[in-house]
Amino acid sequence: MSKRRNSRSSQKSNEENIRLEHTLEGNEDPIYNAPRVYNGKPVINISERRFGPPPINKQSQQYKIHLQQMDYINKHSELKPVFDSIFTHRLMQTVHGDQGHPNVPYQDIYLLTYDQTFIHAYLLLHENSHEHYTYLICHGIRHQIEDLNKIIDRFYNDFGNVLIIDYRGFGNSSGKQSERGAYIDVQTAFDYLLTLNEIDSKRIVIYGVSMGVALSIQLATEPNNSENIHACILENGFTSFKDAAADQSTFAWFLPSKIFSVGMKSIDKVHQLHVPVMYLSGLNDRTIHPKQTKQLFQATTNSKHCQLEIYADAGHTDVKQMPDYIKRSYKPFMKAVWKIQNPDQTSLQPPILVTDHGKRRTSSVYECTEQQIQHVQSTNLSSCSCFH
Repeated sequence: MSKRRNSRSSQKSNEENIRLEHTLEGNEDPIYNAPRVYNGKPVINISERRFGPPPINKQSQQYKIHLQQMDYINKHSELKPVFDSIFTHRLMQTVHGDQGHPNVPYQDIYLLTYDQTFIHAYLLLHENSHEHYTYLICHGIRHQIEDLNKIIDRFYNDFGNVLIIDYRGFGNSSGKQSERGAYIDVQTAFDYLLTLNEIDSKRIVIYGVSMGVALSIQLATEPNNSENIHACILENGFTSFKDAAADQSTFAWFLPSKIFSVGMKSIDKVHQLHVPVMYLSGLNDRTIHPKQTKQLFQATTNSKHCQLEIYADAGHTDVKQMPDYIKRSYKPFMKAVWKIQNPDQTSLQPPILVTDHGKRRTSSVYECTEQQIQHVQSTNLSSCSCFH
């Protein structure tokens, strides 16, 4: 009996030798002998892809970067509530739309996080994927990816490659909803993009909507991530989860922040943003007051390029669907970002829109005047009554 126990103990010890040494959640370390299929879909083990097969070189720079990223997530998440607030529960309710799938070719996969959570994802790559921008889409709190097929199609058809995930506890992803878990899930998705040879890792754009803004800010403020983020586009975000709850009920203003099981205090993080950022605000937003986007914009003081685009007729999540969004905001922003990210101008900017690929470069498609760029950078906020 003793020998059998020793044998099992030895086997368990050998298995643990191929796991990451540092655990950042509970007592479970990430594993490499993970299942290859979940819910009938292929599972991609991100730790294995990024750090190679065991044994792990724990002295490698990649391993140290991973530990730094996870430690950063620990320090910036707040999951120590006294009790779950009714406001948290109300805002975290997922609203399911017409469930469907993208109408363009896509890969239906699961990403395995370092703490063994299965994250459902859609990956959409063009045939000439390396020539396109790649978008990591962080959706809002009341959605799941199967509700967003029209948005996914739009991004694929107009803007480039797409990776969109459901955070743990959302949609078909495993696990329980949590702030810290969502940070890990987005980091895992970003790590996955860095392993793809099919894309240009210097052309990754993070697009966050509503709660996805907070997750995007968390990702982009981590120094080891910023060098691979081309830009962030952030639509109708909130300054903190408590402030978002207060927009739903005035009573929330009088409650201490520790009552809420989600913090997401983006207002305390945006000064650490160095990547180019475009904030989008819809004045008809009835979920998050537009003034919160203004406050995030004003607090983003260290970005290489930061602008705020205000749309009078847009609501909470539909700024990108406004008829003049591409011409007025998207193209000028992407051109300004390219100049900033490529100051020596040794290479030509890739086509901004998917439909521009293969076309002859013309001023009507690719060029925008310096006056246009300056105009969107200096949007007059004082004239907007909703901000007062």
